[in-house]
Amino acid sequence: MLVHGPFPVGEPRVARQARAAAAAGYEVDVICMRRPAEPQDELLDGIGIHRLPLEHERGIGLWAIVREYVGFTLLAAWRLTGLTRRRRYRVVHVHNPPDFLLLAALPAKLLFGARLILDVHDLAPDIFAERFGAGTVGRIANRVLAGMERLALLLADEVITVHEPYARELRARGARRRVSVVMNSVDPEVLPTTNGDVAERPGFRVVYHGTVTPWYGVDLVVDAAGAVIREVPDLVVEIYGEGDAVPGLRERAQQLGLDGRAQFHDRWLPQTEVLSRVRSASVGVIPNRPSRLNRYALSSKLLEYVELGIPVVVAGLPTLREHFADDEVLFFTPGDASALAEALLAIARDPVAARARAEAARRRARAYAWEASAARYVRLLDDLSVTPQAR
Repeated sequence: MLVHGPFPVGEPRVARQARAAAAAGYEVDVICMRRPAEPQDELLDGIGIHRLPLEHERGIGLWAIVREYVGFTLLAAWRLTGLTRRRRYRVVHVHNPPDFLLLAALPAKLLFGARLILDVHDLAPDIFAERFGAGTVGRIANRVLAGMERLALLLADEVITVHEPYARELRARGARRRVSVVMNSVDPEVLPTTNGDVAERPGFRVVYHGTVTPWYGVDLVVDAAGAVIREVPDLVVEIYGEGDAVPGLRERAQQLGLDGRAQFHDRWLPQTEVLSRVRSASVGVIPNRPSRLNRYALSSKLLEYVELGIPVVVAGLPTLREHFADDEVLFFTPGDASALAEALLAIARDPVAARARAEAARRRARAYAWEASAARYVRLLDDLSVTPQAR
């Protein structure tokens, strides 16, 4: 596996798939980025981890991003080619973004016959447009990234993605081969088995966990909390995650008089610990702003809240609505802090109805169980692992 990011920290999708492959008998290696104090190479739960001397930086400019992504791709190509000489991989699984990371796997394909999987976590042109807008540089970059996306879709032996709306879009964008869906479902292995002291905190607890960046709309949660604090005096907002928006959110919370009410946990925590901390929350929030990128977003934290039985307030964006109904989660107008505040009040005023929706959402989520996605992924590996002669 190749992933432009740390492993296993911060990459639950990659970790789920790696564990599923290892459990099915595959020898799995992951080439990834390196965080401070992490070893260059280690064996973790039977998975070989090979970390390159690069760390992802948040909030950097365009040319720094280009250097980082291109530099990682070149280093990954060098490391993968060296490993492939010894390991003779049957399959190389490339996680985007960037799509051009697939080029790092071409030597393994051309020289050693490895089959290539492109795993589309997000649409790379849409991510760039979200961050850098539609100016001249943005338009040029969009054309370049769209071309790289088409090339990656052409070179991959198989394409997988996180849900059916993405699969439809990738087919429209030129995917000539099958596009399979392996959802970002909740791996039962990471679910907490006990509540823990933190999970028993009193009050009306509003939680968000994940990346804290402007397009995910976490500022709406803070603004909505400020609007309802008088009617819900025991309200507490808990935000778990790193991101470039954290400093601004701290300042905004102070302006709204939420000192002590808005709690930021911006150091990395294992996924199981985060879920243990949020599991008895009053409400989980999916506040994504309406945007080119978020029209396709299906937040994995939504599935985690549902699996934990937490009532969820969700921005009413197309892909989110495609997976859950009004009697399962409480939708609000995307980008509207006042609408989010009303949704929070609705849950505070009628917790019985909120729990009924949470139970209905949990029933719906059975169709999205990780076991089915893991089995689909392993079948794909089995198909790709068959040698051409055997075919």
